[in-house]
Amino acid sequence: MSAAARRRVCTVTACLLTALALGGLVWVAPLPEPWRDVPSDAADGTSRPLPSGSRHPAFTGPRKYELLDAWNNMHTESGRKALEDGMVTDGELSEAHTVYNECLSVYGLQSRPVDGGEGETVVTVRGSMDERERDGVIRQCGAESDYTTLRGVASQGDSHPSSRVEMRHP
Repeated sequence: MSAAARRRVCTVTACLLTALALGGLVWVAPLPEPWRDVPSDAADGTSRPLPSGSRHPAFTGPRKYELLDAWNNMHTESGRKALEDGMVTDGELSEAHTVYNECLSVYGLQSRPVDGGEGETVVTVRGSMDERERDGVIRQCGAESDYTTLRGVASQGDSHPSSRVEMRHP
């Protein structure tokens, strides 16, 4: 094959590929954009928020954006119910803590209060895992039970009884 024939074949091939690419763009253009129907209060995608057909409560006050962020990161219906009024009671936090401990127990861990009543610690009750795995389980259970988020909301309140970080364990 001569050089001129090869050039002609390359030119025709390039034209065909360009036409196919343009045709693909014309075909894809009318399709819906995946981000167009995302609700304005959707989470950032780093966690799996609870799907909900309802909108968030109309939070007000200086903490409304913190509460909205917490609402968007909820994973359970009980977590959303606890946050609905913008406050987290000791009972609601205790319920989330129970779910958190149930999750931890699957991995041989348990959350217990620190001596003196301020805060808590996670201890190994059976099995063994390295620190990285343990930290991953604690983060996962805290998020999936909504305990971490609800505890954060409760600890930010100034005048509500749930503002204490101290947990009472049955």
